[in-house]
Amino acid sequence: MSRPPELWAFILANMFLFLIGSVLLLLSFYAYYQNPRKSSYRYSTIGFAFIVLGGLVEPVYQLGIRGGYSLSGNELLITQSCEGVLLALGLGLLFYAITHHDTGQSTTVDDSTTSLSTNLNELDESRYKH
Repeated sequence: MSRPPELWAFILANMFLFLIGSVLLLLSFYAYYQNPRKSSYRYSTIGFAFIVLGGLVEPVYQLGIRGGYSLSGNELLITQSCEGVLLALGLGLLFYAITHHDTGQSTTVDDSTTSLSTNLNELDESRYKH
């Protein structure tokens, strides 16, 4: 049985969303693993997880559970609502992580490096010493 091009576009778009979302989820988790005291990395990891889950709702239901690609009006409304809620939660958590990012030094920085603000203050003080 041949599949219409719309189905292949649906599958490819959802695979692309899953792949990119998974890569971002792994990178965010790696950042959190490197700096566990930074809560913004934890929130971004959870946010990307919600985005990946939201992208999986419709294709899993449509192709895996339902077994067909044409849904009734109620099924389409429910799957799109679930997808929208999960995507909104994920984007909300990402926004929260960005706006509340910890600006302190990370826990993996060794003692030989100094912060940028310290270097700028020293530069500013040396400028006025004549």
